[in-house]
Amino acid sequence: MRDREVIEREMFQAREDLEANLAELKHVVTETVDVKARAKVAVEKGKIMAADALERGTELAMEYAVKGKEAAMEYAVKGKEAAIDYANRGKEGARQLAKKGEDKAYFTYLKAKDRPVLTASVIGGIVAAGVLLYVGHRKNWW
Repeated sequence: MRDREVIEREMFQAREDLEANLAELKHVVTETVDVKARAKVAVEKGKIMAADALERGTELAMEYAVKGKEAAMEYAVKGKEAAIDYANRGKEGARQLAKKGEDKAYFTYLKAKDRPVLTASVIGGIVAAGVLLYVGHRKNWW
């Protein structure tokens, strides 16, 4: 049989090993189960992620603002060019209409010059109708 001292020494060493292992296990379990510490870590990670997302969002917003500004300026230039084009078309159309009116007036003048009696009778009829309407209205004929 073994000596009592050897057995006690082995028991003492086993107890110390057991206590050391238990302390290490406690420490590991505390770290693993420590909800408060894990929550703090998660909150810190969340803050970092939120700051990163804010930075990326700010950059994207600035980029889209610049793109929007450029697009608006491009559309403004296109709109200005289209407005000038429409104005020029309108001017040309007005010139053409004025020219047509001038031509018709001149053509009518030439016809009236060729037929003076007809022209005088038409003008006389218009003046007579105007005088009759005026006098009739003043004298309450109708």
